[in-house]
Amino acid sequence: MISHRPKLGAIPACLAAAALLVFAVQQASAADRAGCRDFEGMMRFQNSSIALCDLRNFAEYTLPTGRITGFDFHTNEAEMEARQDLEGRLTQLLYTVPKGASSAEVFRNYRDYLASAGYRVLYEAKGPDFGAAQGSFFESRGPGGQIIGYSTDQSRYLAAVKDDGAAKTYIALYIVEYDDGYNPEVKVEKGQVVVRLDAVQTGELKNGMVPVSASEIAKRLDTSGQVILSGILFDFNKSQLKPDSRPALDEIAAFLKKDPVRKVYLVGHTDNVGGFDFNMQLSQARADAVVADLISTYGINPARLKGYGAGLLAPIASNATDDGRAKNRRVELIPQ
Repeated sequence: MISHRPKLGAIPACLAAAALLVFAVQQASAADRAGCRDFEGMMRFQNSSIALCDLRNFAEYTLPTGRITGFDFHTNEAEMEARQDLEGRLTQLLYTVPKGASSAEVFRNYRDYLASAGYRVLYEAKGPDFGAAQGSFFESRGPGGQIIGYSTDQSRYLAAVKDDGAAKTYIALYIVEYDDGYNPEVKVEKGQVVVRLDAVQTGELKNGMVPVSASEIAKRLDTSGQVILSGILFDFNKSQLKPDSRPALDEIAAFLKKDPVRKVYLVGHTDNVGGFDFNMQLSQARADAVVADLISTYGINPARLKGYGAGLLAPIASNATDDGRAKNRRVELIPQ
């Protein structure tokens, strides 16, 4: 729990209140939404409770590190002066603070705590300085909805990072004093502080996708006419293959070598984030990257391979959710 800084000469009063503060933590835990808990190693503002949460083992995340200058409501994409595109384990928490505290007070306590915990500030802003589209950005992704999207006048924002060897933890802290907006899952009063805390852990996650074996590729081609190639991974919004893709590429090459006359298409697919033209180009580049690697690394005859980018035109899930978009970002193998 993040406590208020004591005034000089007030130490005895703070010690006397220690038992009450421990009890407050227990009460906050009891009031938390079922299944939600604090981000590991992170403390909360005193007496606050978790109203909503969202946890994902692997997700893409855009961290604002500059003013948010615009927002496209058709694509849910924001324009900003600076950003970091991340991917890793994502924890998103929405806290409600009992009425009486201000957003400035809560923000100051969080900022001081993050500094003491080894986090380095990348960017911070308050109110209109963070941009008119700030509420739309946070409302569109993660828990909270309108109650954080419609209350930007007294907002506070901070982006920070903590290095831990090869791993990093990024924090996006967005704090508002509720003014307007409705969310049926959260009960909040006008003037009450609401905290959105997003934490992204990068650099420590291993690919959890099991590649399709060579024999399974052959079987699926015969039975369904196509194979989704689990384990083919790319950098965010790029066509560079990640090293973790190697086991999947090994199996594709083994399949092609066992059936040396087989010709195949490698088809790249994307979600709908970023627009039509961008996704068509990205999917083609990713398909071509797989083809190029099979040729250069495994010596597969180029005449047997053809890359094709389908972009966002053949989704297998809804693009309205992160899980659906993750399923739509894929590479498929189809016989020629």
